[in-house]
Amino acid sequence: MARKSPNWLSTLHTYVEETESPRHFWFWAGLFCIGASAQRKVWLPFGLETIYPNLFVMFVAKPGEYRKAAPVSFAKRILTDAQKAVFADSPTRRSILKFLDELSRTQTFYLNGKPKSHCSASLISKELSSFFAIDPKSLVELLTDLYDPHDEWEYKTSEKGTDKLYGNCLGSLFATTPEWISLNLPEGAIGGGFTSRFVLLSADARYKSVPIPPQPDESLYASLLSDLHHIGMLQGEFIWEPGGKQLYETWYETLPQKIKDTRDERLHGYIARIHAIMLKTAMCLRLSYSDDLILGEKEVGSAIRLVESVLANASTALSAQGRNPSGLDMEKVMVQLRTFKKIPFKDLMRINYRNTSKMQLDEILAGIEAMGHCQIETDTYTLERTVIWLGGAEGKGGVRR
Repeated sequence: MARKSPNWLSTLHTYVEETESPRHFWFWAGLFCIGASAQRKVWLPFGLETIYPNLFVMFVAKPGEYRKAAPVSFAKRILTDAQKAVFADSPTRRSILKFLDELSRTQTFYLNGKPKSHCSASLISKELSSFFAIDPKSLVELLTDLYDPHDEWEYKTSEKGTDKLYGNCLGSLFATTPEWISLNLPEGAIGGGFTSRFVLLSADARYKSVPIPPQPDESLYASLLSDLHHIGMLQGEFIWEPGGKQLYETWYETLPQKIKDTRDERLHGYIARIHAIMLKTAMCLRLSYSDDLILGEKEVGSAIRLVESVLANASTALSAQGRNPSGLDMEKVMVQLRTFKKIPFKDLMRINYRNTSKMQLDEILAGIEAMGHCQIETDTYTLERTVIWLGGAEGKGGVRR
């Protein structure tokens, strides 16, 4: 079966051109679909481990403003149409394990003439609050553990004592808000084992305004679906092209310094895993246009740029999380100052009076000023204050510039 398009991701972007969702949301949803279609049938040997193209991706943005649900809904639809295993309900730990157990008994592919059982599946939800509605702590622990591949994974059941999953390969695509993360995820999950496994993506603008979206080109959708079927038929081991391997090794040696240069400690866990996420991303990039399972300089270079872009903006996705109760309000005021550059205090008070008192706004501005992001000037005669945005020395990802 031949491919219908030269590059799956390029065709996807043509298909969704008349949508408002940010392009990077669509791009990563596309990469997720490619990895979910490849399942556990392609892999990269990595010492004692094996890397598969399963991705954990999370869109974090304010509700309604940035159309983050559309790429998630698309991924659910096309993967379902491609007959890939998708779990999108409000689950319990037990229901997910039962779902994966059934898959491990029915999903099989042949490798060197021998059947290989696996439970490759995608967990998809455009509202993480719904997905984690029943028992967030238990599901966080489960997803954290099942992110890594296991040939055999034991779990306890209420009826049989202990059972096993065979060949897990789990991907997750979620959408949520910064406030939900702050209020509902266990503190240890932020920056720790859970969020560090995710590609965390935020947004501050829509791609464009589309008041009346046109009907999409269903012939393009048919091509996308056909090519996902094609990708799902590929199997085998990825190999390194010399240029790709050299680029990876050179970049890998920079990662310890990157941790030192990143002030936001919540991102250190992501950096510790960024090499594996990069390799998963590179595999998906290659699969988007080629049947040859090769990691070349082109894929590795593009994947490095992608995961480092995620790092540079991940702090924004976690902006509401922290022990400081005024942290979220401070983040909002900083966004306002960044937008206006220079604004009278009284106007800033008018914008924020519903959530912030004058005393609280004074404290917030004092904190922002102490960080070097703004300065406050007072008119000698009128005593009216003006707040001026300076920007400061820290980038969005908390990385020293």
